[in-house]
Amino acid sequence: MRLGDYRYPMKWTGATGLMDHIGKRLTIRLHDVDGGYRDIVGILESPSTLRHKDGREITFSQNEIAIYREIIQVPQMAGKGAPLSIRIIELEKLLNSTWSATEQIMHGEWLFRASGKFTMRANSVLPQGAPPYGEPEKNIDEAIQDVITFYAHRDLEPIFHLPLPLYEELFTYLLAHGWREKLRAQVQVADIGISEIKSDSILEISNSCNPEWLSVQGDEQLLNLMEKTPARYYILKRDNNPVAVLRAGIQDDWAVISRLFVKPEYRGLKFSQELMLSVFNDLYSSGIAKVALQVDISNGPAMALYKGLGFRKHHEYSYVIQSEAS
Repeated sequence: MRLGDYRYPMKWTGATGLMDHIGKRLTIRLHDVDGGYRDIVGILESPSTLRHKDGREITFSQNEIAIYREIIQVPQMAGKGAPLSIRIIELEKLLNSTWSATEQIMHGEWLFRASGKFTMRANSVLPQGAPPYGEPEKNIDEAIQDVITFYAHRDLEPIFHLPLPLYEELFTYLLAHGWREKLRAQVQVADIGISEIKSDSILEISNSCNPEWLSVQGDEQLLNLMEKTPARYYILKRDNNPVAVLRAGIQDDWAVISRLFVKPEYRGLKFSQELMLSVFNDLYSSGIAKVALQVDISNGPAMALYKGLGFRKHHEYSYVIQSEAS
């Protein structure tokens, strides 16, 4: 199966075995009395009737059947369906739910987040309301001052997390009033499947973050933050030595990839790709077919890795901070 391709084959079959498809949606090709064929489509209710989507009953004789096939509904693709503005907000809420800040307070439709000095996502304000400004509870200048005050009381740098292009006007307004962009990143999504992997590596999986996983990247300071939400922790080992680690936050039918790290002495050997594909196999086998991640657009190697794995851009976001002069 090609990575990302989970459409099932639709094999044409003769009339034999029709009873096994009762209750399923079929397309049936019938021999026409004048020669040639005609197709009928609907839910098979009996060996001689289909129920069309408009409610009509369609009758036929099994003697008329040339071939038939079951129609398998293709699952909704990651990041598709609703209008982009709605999808951006929904996906940002999903990402937040798998990396939940220690302190979260809503001010209007602005989510204030604080978690100490680690990670910008968990220490920034995320607008979640309608454009142009995301529906803060006060006028824009007073709302911005509330952000500055909130983080000053916690000895933290005030940061806006602005999904784009949804809050492009807020982004422009902040830049015109003494703020600057610190980092631009992409949210990427992919539809995953099963891949064949030939390797001598061993994949260890845990639902909790153990000391060995933490030691690979030195993530001990993030332990409390990571354990706030459900996740799977993966270690790729070669000759019983940890080579690479990854965290997959789990929410409904999504997984959010983060903390991918390959030990320096093993870099350049495609262990990151092997780990990702191994994780996809585990996730897909447990019913998760949609994944998301975030990547700094200046990180060329990571961008190339994810593109090769079938990821595509959903939207960008910007972390905006106060300029020193302001």
